[in-house]
Amino acid sequence: MPALFLVGNAKVLKDEYVKEICEKKKLRRMKVSIEEKEAAFSLLSQGDLFFGDVLLDIVDFDDWKKDERKKLLQLAETAKIDVIVRTEESIKAKDVLVLALPKPWEQDKWTDYVLERLKKHGISASRSVAELILERVGPNDELIEREIEKLACVTNQPTEELVEQIISLHSRGDIEELCFKVSMGNFEEAHPLLSTILKNTEAVVVVSVLARHFLDLYKLVLFLERRESYPWPVIKKASESLGIGLGKTARFLGFSFKGGDKVLNHMMLYDTEKVEKILDRLYWLDLTVKSTTTPNLAIHSFLDQLRQIIGEGA
Repeated sequence: MPALFLVGNAKVLKDEYVKEICEKKKLRRMKVSIEEKEAAFSLLSQGDLFFGDVLLDIVDFDDWKKDERKKLLQLAETAKIDVIVRTEESIKAKDVLVLALPKPWEQDKWTDYVLERLKKHGISASRSVAELILERVGPNDELIEREIEKLACVTNQPTEELVEQIISLHSRGDIEELCFKVSMGNFEEAHPLLSTILKNTEAVVVVSVLARHFLDLYKLVLFLERRESYPWPVIKKASESLGIGLGKTARFLGFSFKGGDKVLNHMMLYDTEKVEKILDRLYWLDLTVKSTTTPNLAIHSFLDQLRQIIGEGA
């Protein structure tokens, strides 16, 4: 029978789909990577003579050579064994199921994904809880799944405070951490961190996350009166009213969780005029990185412009 292609980068959803097929058809999953390709060829050649209750799960098809791929698919056509092929490449085939994740900067879609995974594990949670989980873990479906499994062992109705205690912080070293280094004026650390991030992340993604960061800050500057510190109920209300993650709101407002790093109260550093100037620069930066041959240099230059803006009237 023809192989079924699972196309896309959603590893957790692919695992789940294969498991469900095996349970439904009462099949034994046999994981096949490139090292076991010869065993897979042999099994398919024998048909269902000895292995009729097996499902071949080809997990690294994109790494196979062209002739190896062709041989596998030809053997699968005539064999009476279920074959599932996982790939992130576009495939023109009869049986294709697309299981893809949102783009890294599509925060709302990632929040929807987290809510669906929470529901799958029998957890009833608010959108703000899902946003906080995403904020702490980052857009990584496998890490999200592990953290939700951990949360499910403790409660089925988590609060933001409980999430802060249970969900591990995975995303501190990536773009979100860069955003806070930038907005807190820590450019000595921001520049080298930016260089590291740009080795594996497209410039347009970095700019998109920076823009969202300063848009959230702009909402807070408009919503709250400036003060040196903010009590927890005010932080929570601002988070819920403005749709900004609780942990992110707390960090913007200088609230340090127990055992966490000391953070700067952004309200004492920014006013509407400063943030509007930064958002204007980000608009032009977005256009630049999409058209220039040196997008990384453009972002580093933006940080230098930001240093001047933050220093105005300080």
